[in-house]
Amino acid sequence: MSRRSRRSRRKLNSLFMTLLLTGMLLLTSTYAWFSANKEVALEGINAQVVAAEGLQISLDGESWSSKITINATTLGQAVDNKYRWPTALTPVSTVGATSSGNMNLFYGDVNAEATELTNVAAESDAGTTKYIVFDLYFKNSSSKVDGDILQLNAGSSVAIAADGKQNTGLENSVRSAVVLYENTALMTDDGEAIRGIAAGTPTVCIWEPNYNKHISEVVKNDSRIPADDTVFTTLGLKATGGGTVTGIDAANLDTPNENLGEQNTLQTDGSVTGAVNMTNLGGNDMKLAQNAVMKARVYIWLEGQDPDCIDTASTGKSIDIVIGFTKPAVKDGP
Repeated sequence: MSRRSRRSRRKLNSLFMTLLLTGMLLLTSTYAWFSANKEVALEGINAQVVAAEGLQISLDGESWSSKITINATTLGQAVDNKYRWPTALTPVSTVGATSSGNMNLFYGDVNAEATELTNVAAESDAGTTKYIVFDLYFKNSSSKVDGDILQLNAGSSVAIAADGKQNTGLENSVRSAVVLYENTALMTDDGEAIRGIAAGTPTVCIWEPNYNKHISEVVKNDSRIPADDTVFTTLGLKATGGGTVTGIDAANLDTPNENLGEQNTLQTDGSVTGAVNMTNLGGNDMKLAQNAVMKARVYIWLEGQDPDCIDTASTGKSIDIVIGFTKPAVKDGP
């Protein structure tokens, strides 16, 4: 073998080892934060909210029903509903903290070089925001003095719409949250009084459907996920300053994973088969007051910390979302 051939072979070997090491680093790394790549999005959103017997729901505190189709048209027709309806869902993240009755959602990048986070809960343009949010009112007829546990009803689901498009995994990163206001209105109050219910200290429940489902690309490239049915730790931003989150702890920028924390979510399959209690982030049951009207803010977003929320997921997919509410049945007898 000539000297030139040996040199070429050594260069190729060196190049191969570099590529191998790079691949190993990619496989063993963890996601510190989602990419701000706007190509990661779900377009086409079909949403429905339903309520079981004993509960009625409304978008304005005036017209009551047991089933509401949620879209830009129905929300725009509701009186004074502080909604936002984007053209596409784009990844954001949260710890579930609230400000003035709104859940704080952050968008941007965190890495060792810089932090660029925006609390998009402060956005005012309903059409250009990155997540869905709308006001929802519950009218609860009840004989229970201590109130009724709010439950996610059977049939609640998140799935890719049946339009022939390929599953990209983004539906596995969809989250929904209910921010239930503390104060109440009377069953006989008018719409204006109901819409004016003060937030007080709201409670928050984050629903995580498809919590144990992952696409093959994630299983292949993320060493934390050994199989497509792996239950992975739910991550979100870590609260700082005693839980009042301003975004990111700058002291942790050199180790950005330290800015992530585990979230206590309501974990279900993609389709809920039986009623489950909605619990707040502390693990306590959320309750609807007896014979009263309560106000909530309902959120739907893509959680950027979910391992299935990856840059290679395609755009143009649409999702069907059904959020059903119920409460435990009243037992006969003692």
